[in-house]
Amino acid sequence: MASNHQNDSNFIERIQDNSSNIIHAIRNHPYLYVLEKKEIPKEKLEIFVCEQYHIISNDRRNFAFMISKTSSDVASILFTDCLAAELDALVNLTIMADELVVDKRKIEAYEQLAGCQAYTNYLTRLAVYGSDAEILTALLIDLPVWGANCSKMSSILKKNYGFTDNSCVFLDKFASPLSEDFVSKSKELIDSTIPQSYKSICAAAGLILDYELYFWDTIYKYSIIR
Repeated sequence: MASNHQNDSNFIERIQDNSSNIIHAIRNHPYLYVLEKKEIPKEKLEIFVCEQYHIISNDRRNFAFMISKTSSDVASILFTDCLAAELDALVNLTIMADELVVDKRKIEAYEQLAGCQAYTNYLTRLAVYGSDAEILTALLIDLPVWGANCSKMSSILKKNYGFTDNSCVFLDKFASPLSEDFVSKSKELIDSTIPQSYKSICAAAGLILDYELYFWDTIYKYSIIR
């Protein structure tokens, strides 16, 4: 990323272009391939549900903390939108858990996998020590990638595992594109901090994708263990 493009309005797109290899690796992950081939037993899908429950429960706290910490009205509104999405996701995840006959007590007692939880733990670090621009950059870079995988997973579960539209609403909500308002306001806030925060913003984008890939690597590993 050349320094003469640091104030470019296409800053996020440039990060995406420079991250194309890891984005491709996430969006074409072996987990999705073996799921498509129906090589993951249905009961192993519990891992996805349980990990997501603990990730989202922590992200809910992360966004609440971000709201309390920021001095920016714009960032406060954006993080409030994120918090609302996490609260909805927890409700929708319950429907997915019901499809797999996984009750709340089992989810609460589930032993979390470090590789899956690394993503939300990094978001906690950003919430505590990162700037609004770093957090929003990480979200703009990662959420479309996560959403693309949720879309693929939803289609596969409906086709191969007997899931309904209702039991996939958790995945389908994340598969929906970010609102134009959220994206444009986030970009404006990010652009206002460049070039002084250029390196830290790029680092946040790179790390969040690394942790996203780590999630899929880990869930793949534990889902194919016989």
